[in-house]
Amino acid sequence: MGCEKCMVEKVGRVKKVEDNCYNVYENIASHFSETRQKPWPNVLKFLEQSKPGSIILDVGCGNAKYFTNTTDVYQIGCDRSTQLAQICRDRNHQVFNCDCLQIPLRSQCVDLCISIAVLHHLATNDRRLKALTEINRVLAVGGQALVYVWAKEQCRNQNLSTYLKQNNTNKQKPKSASEMTKEFCVESIDINLPVHINRSNFVHNDLLVPWKLNQKKNQEHEPQMHLRYYHVFEETELKYLCEQIPNCKIVDYYYDQGNWCVIFEKTKI
Repeated sequence: MGCEKCMVEKVGRVKKVEDNCYNVYENIASHFSETRQKPWPNVLKFLEQSKPGSIILDVGCGNAKYFTNTTDVYQIGCDRSTQLAQICRDRNHQVFNCDCLQIPLRSQCVDLCISIAVLHHLATNDRRLKALTEINRVLAVGGQALVYVWAKEQCRNQNLSTYLKQNNTNKQKPKSASEMTKEFCVESIDINLPVHINRSNFVHNDLLVPWKLNQKKNQEHEPQMHLRYYHVFEETELKYLCEQIPNCKIVDYYYDQGNWCVIFEKTKI
């Protein structure tokens, strides 16, 4: 009974963390989309290898910024956020809502897949592995996937990431969620995790990252602060997860501006 109780409590905490993250994206979708217009060059380079007739899937597609103007491939996307998915549909993109742990597509139907800045919102190692395995499931044999996650190492070979370059002057100490709730207009959340100071080096692997939701100019209210859960990855962590995926091989593993990135390929059914 004791073990069962611990498991129930763990599942409850995981659900609370991930549901909160989902609710934040529902609330900030429009503002988030406005700030996410420039795609990562290496992601575009990966997509350029697509052949005519290819089916490309973007898992956690956000505002569909990686959808290209190419007409000889079929591009589809999925996102848990209904608000972000609607932004994509308003742009005439083929997007559906789902959880990345259960993609409602048949197995072996996708030629290329990307999942950019999604996996780090899942709250346990098992769930991250399940999401990667689900991506591999929908890949056709020989199909490849590119996954980006936030790296704990935001300075590598003495080079600052783009994230740190945007503001390298913030020296405040991380605060707790309860302290943030008192200081800002933050919806109270019962999640015992440190709150990261934006544009600073990561101290913890599991944390809450603030999103400052800008108000319209004619509104007098203080900007609203939302807290999103992140698990920031250490150097070999993502690679180790991918090595556990059945019928899969790692094609490339690299660091790109504060992100750990992996390309893996489905080898057989």
